[in-house]
Amino acid sequence: MYKKFFYVSIILIFVLFLSGCTGGITTPGSNQVGGAFYTCENLLRAYYTALSNQNYPLALSYCKTGGIHFKFANSTWDLDQQYPTLYYTYQIHDVYNFSYLSNYAINCNYDMSTTQRDIYGGIHNINHYYGRTGLFEKINGEWKLA
Repeated sequence: MYKKFFYVSIILIFVLFLSGCTGGITTPGSNQVGGAFYTCENLLRAYYTALSNQNYPLALSYCKTGGIHFKFANSTWDLDQQYPTLYYTYQIHDVYNFSYLSNYAINCNYDMSTTQRDIYGGIHNINHYYGRTGLFEKINGEWKLA
């Protein structure tokens, strides 16, 4: 009886080992090839989400100081102060064509749209942008929008 139980348990362990019980989808770590790409995509989406929510200090924290995204967030913040009844929301539709420019720089393309709204619920303009370029730099070990 015990011998039969022993062989069944060995076979069961062997079957589980061969089935690869990793338990779902895993994403690469930040040091692997795809890991930095996932980090940068999430950074890009978080940046535009912060702008859509008019959380400008948070949006600026995702940027390299003095970079083009930093200047864009600052100018958007200035516009928001001058015209408080109008604001923009940003939607990222697709992020693609990631490539390393060096160990400290990544390039990608993305498609997005902007919607101009007012505080009364009106929608004024919807614009679509395709093939925009996003540049990321690693500063002090952390990826930032350039």
